[in-house]
Amino acid sequence: MAHSLLFFPFVGVVIGGVIWLINVPAFMMGVPVAVRIMLTILAPLLITGGFHLDGFMDTEDALKSYAPTEKKLEILKDPHIGAFAVLGLVRILLIFGTSVTAILLSDKCDNKTILIFASIFAVGRCLSGLTSLLLKKAKKDGMLYEETKKEQKGIIIFLIFTLIVLEIIVLFMNLIKGLAVLLTFTLYTIYYRYKAYKEFGGVTGDTAGYFLCTGEMLAAVVLAAMIWI
Repeated sequence: MAHSLLFFPFVGVVIGGVIWLINVPAFMMGVPVAVRIMLTILAPLLITGGFHLDGFMDTEDALKSYAPTEKKLEILKDPHIGAFAVLGLVRILLIFGTSVTAILLSDKCDNKTILIFASIFAVGRCLSGLTSLLLKKAKKDGMLYEETKKEQKGIIIFLIFTLIVLEIIVLFMNLIKGLAVLLTFTLYTIYYRYKAYKEFGGVTGDTAGYFLCTGEMLAAVVLAAMIWI
């Protein structure tokens, strides 16, 4: 898994590239905005197969159980989903979808705004990879622990370098909007560390999926708000 983290940013770039194609060339070709909104919302799900949403839903169930740490970790391993997982999925899709709609319907949505939005998926994956490697693991027998316990200095350096490049690109597109998006990711990463340590005693593969899905949603919300201010 650790070496697969090298490809995380590239998956984000692919998602971002598809979103750019949907909203720039397709816009010039006269594709209706309703179609572009739908495709933009679906693009991350279709490209990844909803891979990270599984971890998001498991984590939602665990958090909403308000059980002791050990019980929460057991819930993460449970292949069944509960009501809170479904409600969490509906909530995040509605918020993300509403944010996408607000961005694409705005008269201020230009090519640079689309590029900032598209970059969210690569930035989020860089941070997801780094938090998975650098933060304390909740379990000593989980897949995340087993796959990341060896020396991963090269992968960490690569992810940091890629993140810096992405941040420069985002800031170059629009300083204010870019800062808002990057600050959102930074603050959420700090909160994620606090929450994961408090609730689970560390991070797991499931919480990594939760971090990515929630971080992307929050960044989209902030970008939408910045456009409409």
